[in-house]
Amino acid sequence: MFEQTVSGFWLKGILASAQAKGIDQQQVLTQAGVAILPDAINERVPLDATVNIWNAAIELTQDPLFGFHMGRQFRPNWFHLIHHLWANSPDVLSAINIALEYQALISDGGSLALTQHDGQAIITYQPRAAKLAFSYHQIDAVLTILVSLVRWSIDDQFTPTKISLPHAKPKNDQAFQAFFNCPIEYEASAAQLIFDERWLSHTMIGADPSLFEMHKQLADKKLAELGRGNIRSQIISKLNVLGQFQNISKEEVAQDLNISSRTLQRKLQQEDTSFTELSDQLRKSLAENYIAQGCSTSDLVSLLDFKEISSLHKACKRWFGCSLQEKRSQD
Repeated sequence: MFEQTVSGFWLKGILASAQAKGIDQQQVLTQAGVAILPDAINERVPLDATVNIWNAAIELTQDPLFGFHMGRQFRPNWFHLIHHLWANSPDVLSAINIALEYQALISDGGSLALTQHDGQAIITYQPRAAKLAFSYHQIDAVLTILVSLVRWSIDDQFTPTKISLPHAKPKNDQAFQAFFNCPIEYEASAAQLIFDERWLSHTMIGADPSLFEMHKQLADKKLAELGRGNIRSQIISKLNVLGQFQNISKEEVAQDLNISSRTLQRKLQQEDTSFTELSDQLRKSLAENYIAQGCSTSDLVSLLDFKEISSLHKACKRWFGCSLQEKRSQD
């Protein structure tokens, strides 16, 4: 059983939405207790860490409609390959089925299901939390993005029959009413987007079958890699979140990933790397970022989990071929 993770591209959306509200992205990550670099954002991030990032963004922005506003600000690159597959699907039904088939490429934190009943298409979103409970903002974002995607793909006039949200009605729900333009059920038993099933047969604007096939092959490959566990990404994600290097062992990481130490070692060998090498590579990358930010030497020792200042200086010599002071002057 693999750890539940989330695509770094989806994380970009959360951070960009906070940025749009005037909150620095690094401030969100710091409050969430996540040691992750913007340059390393393509890595998968543990689900609980993503929930912490959501919570930090919500608290810092003080926006009671943060999830909804994130959905309104949706950018296709947040979905990466799934966006290309969606855009080049022949019709809406095919696009939705693509989202269902490849949703794990975005996140393990929820599942989408499509049913049809009495002339209505019903998309149900079911959150799948790890240890930390989901915020209703995450649900609002998903349903808002789904509506945005359909409107963008076929017709700006697409109007749902009904939206069901499992949370209480917000004090100011005019924005919801204006965007969805349909009845909204609050405190519902499930999160659902309901619309006339005739929309399912609408042709996607500008769909290209050859591009669809090309991106489908890439998505299948990515999904297979994800299914194999991609041990390198999982270890980097784990160390990113913990921000620890001295006190975290290979055995502890193996336990967190629900595999044996021997299996972890074998998978690392298959990917031609080692636990020590990955830890050192991440530490170097973090060091470059912190030095560029102007962090003090004492802060670097703490952030990079060194026991002594002398160990930091030795590592800088090894990583950059120069002293810490010389590295600072280069940046």
